[in-house]
Amino acid sequence: MSWEIILFLAAAINGIIISILFLLDRRNLRKVFLGIYLLSFSITILYYVNYWSQAFQLHAVLLWLGIVSSWLMPFSFYYYMKTGGQLGRLWLHLIIPIVFTIYWFIANSVTLSNEFISVARPIVISTQLILFVVYGLALLRSQAYVKENAIFYLPYASFILGLTAYHLSVAFGFYTLRLDYIICGGFVILTYGITYLSEFSFLKDKVKPKYSSSSLTKEDGDYLVQKINDVLEQNKYYQDPDFNLSSFAEKLGVPKYRISQALNAFSEKSFSELINEFRIEDAKVRLQQESSSHLKLEAIGEEVGFRNKVSFYKNFKKLVGSSPGEFREDHLQKSA
Repeated sequence: MSWEIILFLAAAINGIIISILFLLDRRNLRKVFLGIYLLSFSITILYYVNYWSQAFQLHAVLLWLGIVSSWLMPFSFYYYMKTGGQLGRLWLHLIIPIVFTIYWFIANSVTLSNEFISVARPIVISTQLILFVVYGLALLRSQAYVKENAIFYLPYASFILGLTAYHLSVAFGFYTLRLDYIICGGFVILTYGITYLSEFSFLKDKVKPKYSSSSLTKEDGDYLVQKINDVLEQNKYYQDPDFNLSSFAEKLGVPKYRISQALNAFSEKSFSELINEFRIEDAKVRLQQESSSHLKLEAIGEEVGFRNKVSFYKNFKKLVGSSPGEFREDHLQKSA
């Protein structure tokens, strides 16, 4: 076994361990989908390692798992980046992987003609590449630009480029094992490297919680976060456009820094992010009420606390994945 294969094997095992940590953090749905993405990616790398080394003759089910895993990456990345995605439609994203699975099992159970394979193979390859591109474009179109999240598009784009380069090298006859190593190595470094750099705080919290040097224990922090949410839900202070951390600290009788500390450490969001989430949830309720059907969208935004239409639309699309108008129209169609 060459040193390159050993490095890929170590990276894949490391990725599986990290993905399990993310999957176990069920309080944070974004981390769960990041876990699915990383697990799918790591299984794909393991499949390539076995393909290169020919170390094992895999059972059909394990072979399928290695191949189908990369088909799960686009929608899991989509849900990771698209905070507040509608999980009720999750099954729709599984249709294409299921269709591919049916095709794969048929192809491995029945002797197919060379003519059929020559037609089906480019269709399958093109479908997978198109799937990655469509999900990426859908994200770029539906989300407001967030500098902190932009870096995650890099490994996703690298995987698309890597797949394209691999298939082109095979199609035009210049494929070599060394080229395959280089292509795979590129998106392995990007995917795992960026995950470590951008999500290291999550791993760090597993060992040593944030603010552990302060007097804010986990028990105190969880209690304060719950109290903050309860008070906001009951009193709806966020409906005042001038509502801010200072005024809330006075109402709650808790220092500003303590509120920020608790939210950042134990709910992984800032005070402004929390307030916007409350406002958007309130807006969603109003958009579905018949009594508010006569109101303009910007009027609803003002009622829940947004100072202007731009801020309302931007935050709504970021958290819900659609504009207020699209959300209202979708609700009307379902209730019709």
